[in-house]
Order: sequence, then C-alpha cells, then structure tokens
Amino acid sequence: MRRLTDRLYPWWEGRTLREQRMLAVMAALLAAVLVWLAVLRPMLGWRDQAAADRAGAEADLARVQAGLRLIAPGAAARPVIEVEGLEPLVTRTAGAAGLDVTTGMDASGRLAFRIPAASTAALFGWMSALERDHGIVVVSLGVVENTDATLQVEGALSRRPGG
Repeated sequence: MRRLTDRLYPWWEGRTLREQRMLAVMAALLAAVLVWLAVLRPMLGWRDQAAADRAGAEADLARVQAGLRLIAPGAAARPVIEVEGLEPLVTRTAGAAGLDVTTGMDASGRLAFRIPAASTAALFGWMSALERDHGIVVVSLGVVENTDATLQVEGALSRRPGG
C-alpha cells in the first residue's frame, strides 16, 4: 500500500488545482453510484419482495378461510376475521378520529406514524380504540406540545401477539 501511495502522491501533486477538483468530484460521484448499486437497490428490492410476499400470504389466508367455510358449515356461523393490513387500518381509524396521520416503517420494522397536530382527547381516544378494538399497541411514543396547545406525535405500532 505504501508503494502505491508513494507513486500516486507525485502524480496527484502534478495535477493542477482544477484537475484535482474534477478528479475529486468524479471519485465522489463514482462512490455514490457504487453505493446506489451495491446497497440501496438491493434493499429496495427486498422491501418490494417482502410486500409481494405479504400480499400473497393475505390472499392465501382468504382462500383458506373461504375453503374452511365450505368444508365446515359450523365455521360459517363464527365471525370471520377481516384481513386488513395494519397500515390501511391505522390510516382509516385515524381519519375517522379526525387525525391527519402519516405512516411509514421505522428502523425496527414496525409501522411508524406521525401526527403533526392532534387534540389530546382525539389522540389518546384513537390509540385506546386501536388497542381495544383491533389489538394494536403503541410500542414507542414521542409527544411534543405545539404552540396552539395541540400535540405533535411520533410513534410506532405493532399488533399484540395473538391479537
């Protein structure tokens, strides 16, 4: 390695300042392209594949439940659990509670949410209803009071085991 730097240093010093800057920009762009190709594209592909796998699993569950209703007539009398994804359920219930929620994925893979402005009653009523009616629990919560006495909230949600 020392021999390489001993050979490159005089070559680098022989370049004009303009050439050195152009080469530095080229190296930075090359590094950015390599990061994009080697890290970001595979991660995005894995995320898309996980979403497709989940959709396939939900479709399989719906087919199994429909087959169960055909095979066991007594099973039709039992309530069938609706298959609704966590994110659509959270968005729908937040809208019904009058909350403007933005969802995404947090670092641990849970459904993260952000509400820029919410009244205390609406926010905690919504979170209580999520747990009571749908088995969804708040696993992390950050609350900041806005200047207009509303709350700015960031948190993460997860289904309760067995819920």
